[in-house]
Amino acid sequence: MSVSLRGTVCPRRAVSLRGGLAAMLVLAGLGTAAAQSPGPYDMRYAVTAETPLTADIEKGSRATGTLPAGADGIVLRWCRPEIPFATWQFGSPATWRKLLDERRCEIGWNGKVGYVEGSALQPVR
Repeated sequence: MSVSLRGTVCPRRAVSLRGGLAAMLVLAGLGTAAAQSPGPYDMRYAVTAETPLTADIEKGSRATGTLPAGADGIVLRWCRPEIPFATWQFGSPATWRKLLDERRCEIGWNGKVGYVEGSALQPVR
């Protein structure tokens, strides 16, 4: 017995195959719909208060400049400890805040590169 691609020989198999394909498409759509936000390194940031820019990731390292209050378009280059991508991507803004508050990050802004406390950064949507 052979099965036609049109389902003329065995209509039950053709129906179950169509149903299976439809279910897979729905599930695939749910997976992409759940991914609401870009990763932490694909977003831009701002600071609301004057923020020291330091030469090293270690707390207490010498300041090399200052980000003025209201600076925006800040690019996050990396943080330590590393930000877990899935936790960020599927997390809420409160999750993002907690993740940033626990880190120091290297940033780029207006041609300058340096380190800031993650708690100073505000994600911009």
